Amino acid sequence: MGQKSEDILSLFTKSEEILEMFRKGKAFTEELMAENERLRYRMVHMEADKMGLADTLQKEVERLRLENSQLSQKLDFMDNRFEQIESENKDFVQRYIEVEEQNESLANLYVASHHLHSTLDPEEVMQCIKEILINMVGSEEFGIFIVDDETNELLLAGSEGEIAQLFDKRNVKFGDGLEGMVAQSGEPFFTDDEGEDGNTCACIPLKVKERVIGVISIYRLLEHKRGLTTLDYKLLELLAGHAATALVSSKLYAMTDRKLKTIEGFMNLLRVR
Repeated sequence: MGQKSEDILSLFTKSEEILEMFRKGKAFTEELMAENERLRYRMVHMEADKMGLADTLQKEVERLRLENSQLSQKLDFMDNRFEQIESENKDFVQRYIEVEEQNESLANLYVASHHLHSTLDPEEVMQCIKEILINMVGSEEFGIFIVDDETNELLLAGSEGEIAQLFDKRNVKFGDGLEGMVAQSGEPFFTDDEGEDGNTCACIPLKVKERVIGVISIYRLLEHKRGLTTLDYKLLELLAGHAATALVSSKLYAMTDRKLKTIEGFMNLLRVR
């Protein structure tokens, strides 16, 4: 009987231990479930944060892409503007050089025209015109024709080179050839030719007001010239006016001087008698 009581007591003790283990197991399981729930909750929040962060990052990426596109457009605009400014600057420099050349040429023309009008000797006037055509315009071969008032034809009064010599000792009628047509119309003739093919480069009428008193015909340019420029056209037109006035003045002076000498000779002859 005593042995049975001990066995029952031992069995009861073991049952208590097992129950205690089950209680601890239950508590541990509950803790695990609670921790698992907490972790799941945390994971959900992390997923939400991750999605929010991804959305934020996506928006930031889109913003940076837009900003980059705008900066790229601004850069392209600045590059284009820089090229325009550089091109304008080159044009300005080229224009400045052209203006300087024009000013220098006009200054030289002023000096030449002053020298042209400073003499009344027909030979000196003709020589001055030749120097202007050679040094300022760059003419290598040319002819200077004067209208014969009696025949109303062109006479070769001065020349440079061999081509103009073909007109020597023969008259050119108004309307014949390029020189005659320019003398008849009173309008200048210009081409881009430099005279190497035998074509006339330019033919300019010498006019006093509307009256044509002669023409200048340029047949060949100097080797370094590749054609007449716009500045050359202006110089030739200005030269034509000054040359015409100087030629008429020197002609009138020569005629007056001859008449004066004739009168003086006649008066001296009367005094002798």
